[in-house]
Amino acid sequence: MEKQQPQQRNQGLDTLRALAVIIVLANHCFLGLLVSTGKIAWEGPSAYISSSAVVSIEWLFVLSGYLIGAIMIRSLERSGANLSGCWDFWLRRWFRTLPCYYLFLLVNIVVSNLIPGVGSFEASYLIFSQNLIYPEAQPHFYGESWSLAIDEWFYIIMPILVYGIIKAARLSLRKSFYLTAIILIAVPAIMRLLHAVPADFFAWDAQIRRITLYHLDATGWGVLAAAINRWSPRWWLAGINFKACLGLIATCLGLMAIWKLVHSGWEQTLAFSVINSLSISLMGIGTLLLLPLITRLQLKSAPVTAAVASISTYSYTLYLSHFPLIFIIRFNFDLNKSSSLAGIFLACGVWLVAVFVVSVLVYRWFEKPISDLREKFTTNIAAAPFSVRPSS
Repeated sequence: MEKQQPQQRNQGLDTLRALAVIIVLANHCFLGLLVSTGKIAWEGPSAYISSSAVVSIEWLFVLSGYLIGAIMIRSLERSGANLSGCWDFWLRRWFRTLPCYYLFLLVNIVVSNLIPGVGSFEASYLIFSQNLIYPEAQPHFYGESWSLAIDEWFYIIMPILVYGIIKAARLSLRKSFYLTAIILIAVPAIMRLLHAVPADFFAWDAQIRRITLYHLDATGWGVLAAAINRWSPRWWLAGINFKACLGLIATCLGLMAIWKLVHSGWEQTLAFSVINSLSISLMGIGTLLLLPLITRLQLKSAPVTAAVASISTYSYTLYLSHFPLIFIIRFNFDLNKSSSLAGIFLACGVWLVAVFVVSVLVYRWFEKPISDLREKFTTNIAAAPFSVRPSS
C-alpha cells in the first residue's frame, strides 16, 4: 500500500486544468458575444479553431477520472472493499460538487425568467438526467451542465462497478479496477458505433458529445491511467516523451475527425460509424498518454505557478458562472449585429472581470466553507498522482 503523504498540488495537473478552463472561457466568449450577436460567422478558420476547443473538455474528463480513480484506489486499499468506503467517497464528492451546482441552477432559473431566449428549466436538471440518453432541449438552459452530469454519473457508476466486480467476481482490487476501466471505455464506444452518424458538428455535439451514456469513456481513460500509475509503474515511467508524442498524434487524429465534421460532414457509412466511435476515444487515449509527462511538469516561474494554481482552484466556479454572465452581459449591453467591435470587446472585458470576481467570491464564501464541512463526516483521501520512482 502506498504511504499517505501530505497533499500537495501537482503543477502539471493544475496546468492542464487551468489551460482547459482558459480554452473553455475563450471559446464561449467567442460564441456567446461575437458569433451569437452576428458579428462574426462560425465558418472557415474560426469554426475550425472553435470546434477544436472540444479537446479541453476531454482533458477535464480524463483528469477527473484519473484523480477520482486515485482516490478510490487509496480508499479501498486503506479500508477494503466495503460499501462504507463508497458512501464516504460519495459524501465527499457531493459536498464538493452539488451545492455549487444547485446554486447556479437557481441562478440560471432566475436568468432564464428575466432574459428571453435562454432556455427553460426542466425537472431533469435536478437529478442530472437532462442529457442522460436524449439531447437537451434547445436553446440550452444551464448550458455547461451536460458535462457536470457526466461527472456526477461517473461518480456513482465507477465505485459501484469496482465494488460489484470485487464482490461478484472475487477479483483483486487491481484486476477489478482494470476491468472497471475497460467497461467504462468499451460500452460508450460501442454505443456510439451503433448510433446513426451525425451529419454535422452541431448534430454530433447534441446527439453524441453531450449525451452522458455516450461519453463516460472519457472518464474511463482517466480511471485506466490511475490504475496504470498505481500498478504498472515501469510502463508509467518508460518512454515518457515518446508516449507524449503518441498522445499528441492521437489527439490530433481525434480533432481531424471533428474538422471533417466542420468542413463537409460525415457520411452514413461504416467507416464514419467507426470514426463517430473513435473521435472521442482518440482524444481520451491521447490525454492518457500525455499524463505521465504532465504529472512530472514543474513550472519555473513563480507568477505563472501562482496564476495556474489560482485558476485551478477556482476552476469549478469559473466554469459554472461564466455562462449565465454571458447572457447577463449580452442583455445589458444590448449586443447585436449593429454593435461596434469596440463595444463588444468592452463587453468581453467586463464579462471576463465579472467571471473572475464572481468565481472568487462564490469560492471563498460558499464553495469552500461548504466543502470544508465534509472533513467532519468523511475521511480525506489524497487525489494526487501515485509516487513513482525509477528502480535502482
